[in-house]
Amino acid sequence: MAERSRGQTRFADGGYPDAGPRVVLASFAQERAWLASQIARDVPLYHVVDELAIHARISEQDVRDAFAAVVARHESLRTAFRVVDGALMQVVHPRNDTAMGFADLRGDDEDKQAELCGILAGDLAFEPFDFGRAQLWRATLACLGDGDWIVLLVAHHAVYDTASGFNVYAELTEMCAAAEQDREPVLPELPTQYAEYAARQRDRLAGDGLDELAGFWGSALAGLPSVHGIPLDHPRSPVRTFAGADVRATLPADAEAMLPEAARQHQATPFMVLLAAYVLLLHRRSGRDDIVVGVPVAGRDRPELLALIGTFVNMLVLRVDTSGDPTFAQLIERVREASLSAWQHQEMPFQKLVELLADPRRPGVPPLYQLGFNLLTTRDFGSPSATAEDDLLLEVADGTVRLEYNTALFDRGTARGLLSDYVRILAAGLAAPATVMSRLPAAAAKDHQASRPALTRAGDCARAGRPAPRTATEVLVAEVWSDVLGVERVGAFDNFFDLGGHSLQALRILARLSAGCGVELTIQAFFTETTVAGLAAELERLQSRRKTWR
Repeated sequence: MAERSRGQTRFADGGYPDAGPRVVLASFAQERAWLASQIARDVPLYHVVDELAIHARISEQDVRDAFAAVVARHESLRTAFRVVDGALMQVVHPRNDTAMGFADLRGDDEDKQAELCGILAGDLAFEPFDFGRAQLWRATLACLGDGDWIVLLVAHHAVYDTASGFNVYAELTEMCAAAEQDREPVLPELPTQYAEYAARQRDRLAGDGLDELAGFWGSALAGLPSVHGIPLDHPRSPVRTFAGADVRATLPADAEAMLPEAARQHQATPFMVLLAAYVLLLHRRSGRDDIVVGVPVAGRDRPELLALIGTFVNMLVLRVDTSGDPTFAQLIERVREASLSAWQHQEMPFQKLVELLADPRRPGVPPLYQLGFNLLTTRDFGSPSATAEDDLLLEVADGTVRLEYNTALFDRGTARGLLSDYVRILAAGLAAPATVMSRLPAAAAKDHQASRPALTRAGDCARAGRPAPRTATEVLVAEVWSDVLGVERVGAFDNFFDLGGHSLQALRILARLSAGCGVELTIQAFFTETTVAGLAAELERLQSRRKTWR
């Protein structure tokens, strides 16, 4: 039986469950979150923010001890990461510092408390994480009054997802209630830990398991459009930007009321009906029949995973054919078929899918999809968005619709027009599902484009000349790129992503160059220096520093 000790959970024999950290392969979800955060460096895009309200007449130390016990139960909250031979590894520590900040807000009224909690959460969220340290979360405990507490928690998506927040809250509230009632807490058994799940996942997706998934997705996404056709307000930069904002609207009450019955009649889910309206909107605005949307799946499809804290989310690429002017009911059927097929093959890791398709990448364009959709279980979207991973992301939650947009590409007026059209299309489709798409009301694409100037996309013009590598280091870098990317000739100023490179290939290149040059080249340097010449210069700088130190 465990006994409580300040800031950590100690065991009856006075020891800890392990003598030192374990190093094991990361899961595919961890790998995706880690790789994505290397591209969006210093952007809190993958920081999950939770406010956990605790109502129990207990001491500050009791709350701290309860949180420390949650950390002791779940490996993900004690996990750091490192790259070993080109592979991302989990470093699972037997224990770590569970210190929390503290804010005494008892003297403030409710509005002021809410404002201060928002500021504290924002401060926690905007501070970057060090992946090499085993605390990819940070927290502040706020006291609002006698028996009234809030734990402000920010965790990186590499160790924490939305469902993890529900689990942390359930365990934390039970432990605090047990402390208040002077009893032992009643907690769910954990039949497995995250590292064991990651190992089993890797085993399942080795050999025939991955081949079967690759066969389905290779066929389903053959000839995928490289980018959506929705007109932009601003030219796309060759370097991805993540500045974002959002606009929100409320669904009409009659449309919200009709949604469950409409889903039943069409043998679909509310998610599919809502997505069908989004697909129709994207068809209208782009003028294309081949519509591609990225949707998240929770990844907790096995009972033993439900109570764990960790990251399990994967991204699915749904492709819907809107040709032939189908009715809204027929479009729901097409969305249903695409969704069910994708869900049946959801174990295919997104980054493996990028590697499998290996399509040429346009500068600044996210791979495979740029338009996202999600149906949330939460009742509140929280604070306005300040970041955006996708060009556009439509989310629906409890009768409210939010469109998050990349502010480097779209103006607020355009986003408002898109959201307004979505609400109109959904309401009209629910009211008259036998109506063909072209007759459902919404502003036509040409109406939105009439006053918009034609834009020249960056990278559309071919470069004049491709200088060959000039130094021995540039030659070495070019040879490794050529081998890993399967490209016959690589120029000194060729860009890794322009050549079709992706993040997993970047890790392999880093491992080879670091070993060959006797220096430690980081993934951050790779994403900063994306040309042969730039990466070679960074290698030479590191070699020079190494010689100087010696």
